[in-house]
Amino acid sequence: MSFLSPWFLAGFALIAGPIIAHLIRRVTRDRQQFSAMRFLAESPPRLSKRSRIQHPLLLLLRCLIVAVLAAGFARPFLRTDIPFVPTGGTPQSVVAVLDDSASMQRAGLWPAARQKINDLAVSLKEGDQFVLIAASGAELISRERWLQTPFSERTGLVKSVLAARTPGWGPARLDAAVEAAVTQWEQMAEATDSRARKKLVVVSDFTAGARIAGLAGLPWPKNCEVTLEQLKPDHLGDAGLQWLGWSPDVSSVTAPNAPPPKAVARVRVVQAATEAATALRLQLYDAQTNRAVGPPQDLTVPAGDAQVALVPIPANAPDGPLRLELTGDAEPFDNTLWIVRPAPREIPLAYYGAHGSDDLKHARFYLERATAGWKDPVVKLHAVSDAPAPAAVSSTPAPAQPANEFAVIAEPLAADRVATLRAHLASGGFALVLLNDPAMIGTAAALAGETGWSPLAPRLAEAGAQPHALLGKIDFQHPLFALFADPHYSNFAGIHFWAPQSLVLPAASKAAVVARFDDNSPAVLEIPVGQGRLVVWGGDWSTAAGQWVTSTKFIPWLQSLFERAVGGAVRPFVAEVGDTGRLITGAAQWRPALEAGATPVNTPPAQPGIYELTEAGATRLVAVEVPAAASNVAPLPLDDFEKLGVPLHGSPVGAADATTATKSPPGTQTSSVLEGRQRLWRWLLVGVVALLAMESLFSYVLARRGSATVPAPAET
Repeated sequence: MSFLSPWFLAGFALIAGPIIAHLIRRVTRDRQQFSAMRFLAESPPRLSKRSRIQHPLLLLLRCLIVAVLAAGFARPFLRTDIPFVPTGGTPQSVVAVLDDSASMQRAGLWPAARQKINDLAVSLKEGDQFVLIAASGAELISRERWLQTPFSERTGLVKSVLAARTPGWGPARLDAAVEAAVTQWEQMAEATDSRARKKLVVVSDFTAGARIAGLAGLPWPKNCEVTLEQLKPDHLGDAGLQWLGWSPDVSSVTAPNAPPPKAVARVRVVQAATEAATALRLQLYDAQTNRAVGPPQDLTVPAGDAQVALVPIPANAPDGPLRLELTGDAEPFDNTLWIVRPAPREIPLAYYGAHGSDDLKHARFYLERATAGWKDPVVKLHAVSDAPAPAAVSSTPAPAQPANEFAVIAEPLAADRVATLRAHLASGGFALVLLNDPAMIGTAAALAGETGWSPLAPRLAEAGAQPHALLGKIDFQHPLFALFADPHYSNFAGIHFWAPQSLVLPAASKAAVVARFDDNSPAVLEIPVGQGRLVVWGGDWSTAAGQWVTSTKFIPWLQSLFERAVGGAVRPFVAEVGDTGRLITGAAQWRPALEAGATPVNTPPAQPGIYELTEAGATRLVAVEVPAAASNVAPLPLDDFEKLGVPLHGSPVGAADATTATKSPPGTQTSSVLEGRQRLWRWLLVGVVALLAMESLFSYVLARRGSATVPAPAET
């Protein structure tokens, strides 16, 4: 008999309580009153050498209750140490999961993993079913292929499949692989005896970066068992690189009398808890020519710790992709970072209006200050009216209008200018018209290519008050206001408009009313013009016209509008292997950017590097990195599987040192597994309940017997 929690056996000391209570002499039940008793003082009972136990059987029951309860909390079990030997006539349904994640690239792991699978295949009998799947989701050997292969050739089949297989670069998603194995059991049950033993063998290094949370609540079939084969690498330590992003401060790494760097990359260097590398060095390279860029950077990272390093991109560095290498580590699989520096998007902003940049009464003043300092998109405003008028006759052609130019129109335009802007809109441009005067309605209608637009009668102001309007109805599903769809930001009631310019649209107008004033007149319109968009705002952008330009919603709304004009919000350019879906929104093609003549494919990349991503006709460079979780190579406690409800069997081979393996040979059941299967504590609790019932019954009988012997008081 062994105990899983032997410290609860200290509860046996509580047996002294019932014994002491029974040794204390009770006051005699039979009392005889006589006249001299009034002169005597009562004395409490006390222990003495003559104290005797009145009811030994009752004392025995109470002591047994305490002892059995303490033994139950100690969780006893019987050490049978019976190795698992399948019944000769009962087939097995065996599924093996081979971890092929990035951490399995460490020295010594992959050959040991292949040997484990080969040994498992040799131990199978002719009637057994076998399926081999990879943790990445690939089915290496299907059930049909196994059964179609002659019994004498099955071992060679496993060896040939494993010989052509190498570890990948993805994360260790063991929970998804185990769930797929359970599904394989269901398919096997249809083609074999229902009494067949279901066995799952997981071969992995079981690092702390592996994902196993999905095993919680997984429905396990009956008559199944899971064996964990934990592998040990040649080197227990590892240092890895992780991408953090770009640092906004370049002054902290700028050397004296040196030009400032183009940018500063922030990376994290993590160090495993054991066998830490003492001399680490970071070096930046040109990814296309493999030429070193800038001086190396030496690091000292303590074991089990991490350090953030700032890597400046020198001013003379190429504009193409870069590669950051970490040297001094025995495990190089996670020592490379691929760096892409996306150029900020520029948007030329053409302001049509004869207004100065310091004129507080017009929109140009607020546009320049609202867009100053933007990182993406970078807005470059120029006033069209500031340019000299072209000569009547000139042989020099007019400069071409940029394709992504955004036009803000704050004054009526001539017919030829309207025609130029309409052609720009039809090719995909954006324009915004501010109705700061009733005459602007004609310009807006001409740009939209419609007629019949007319001004609405002006509002009547109350006596002594200025006419004002509020935004009464807003379509928060439209891209112009989708930014404020959250109820926390959708309140526009505090923004007053003192000079609204409402209009009446014809019935056949293509304009979509995105927002209305509180009198239900149009406030914000959007009209499609070819491939472009025309936005009409019912008023001016100045403090004299309203509170819009001073509200907290003006700059976010303006940036959302400009981002839409340049193709949408900034897209991520860095992802990990296995998580490249965050870079795309739909169908896309991938091509290795550093391989000349590589053909684009539709499948996401399975290894790190620089890729050309083509989506919706636009191509951009992206970096695919080794998963950060792969650098967390600390051993995962296998007890975590048991806590998640996994029906473990046997002690994992190679999980401990040679001494532990000798004490617990393969196939021997562990203490926690034995106790969990036997559950003797349940029977002990049943015994406690039975003893309590007997003790209560016996106490009741003794109480009735004692009350029957007490004589009734005499009548006076």
